Amino acid sequence: MSKLAIQIEGLLFALGRPLSYTELAKMLSADMADVQNAVRELVGQQGQGVVVVDDGSVVEMRASAEAAEVIEQVRRDEYSRDIGKAGLEALAAIIYRGPLSRSEIDFIRGVNSSQTLRTLLMRGLIRRVPNPRDERSFLYEATTELLSQLGATSPRDLPGFDETKQKLEALEASYKQHESA
Repeated sequence: MSKLAIQIEGLLFALGRPLSYTELAKMLSADMADVQNAVRELVGQQGQGVVVVDDGSVVEMRASAEAAEVIEQVRRDEYSRDIGKAGLEALAAIIYRGPLSRSEIDFIRGVNSSQTLRTLLMRGLIRRVPNPRDERSFLYEATTELLSQLGATSPRDLPGFDETKQKLEALEASYKQHESA
């Protein structure tokens, strides 16, 4: 496999989202034709648990057909469980104070939130977006699916949104001021 194909596969895995040919070419400082050839090379790699899917304009890493059945079973099991208190805490932080990084969510909750975030991501209640302050990390934000399930069209439609957001920001500012003193 070519170095460019390996880099594209790595980016698709690490970012966990579809990437356009334009994005890939820019990220890799590569010629568009070279990116297209590398994607064709990746698409040709079949018989693995993960495959690269190319719709002609966007490239995405997905589970292979061979792995789809077991993944679907795990998802059904995951969806049948309650998200619990940890999930509700993380969702509240993300909705009322987000978008937030995992470390910010961990700080707010006082515990590691990795598993909780994975569960919320799998259920489509939150999504990862690039962090403009640090390209090595992600921020988590509420999805339209979550808002729809809550009967809201915007976070501002949620009960006490503005007041809660202001209180959280004041608490955070107070903590930061205490921390620096």
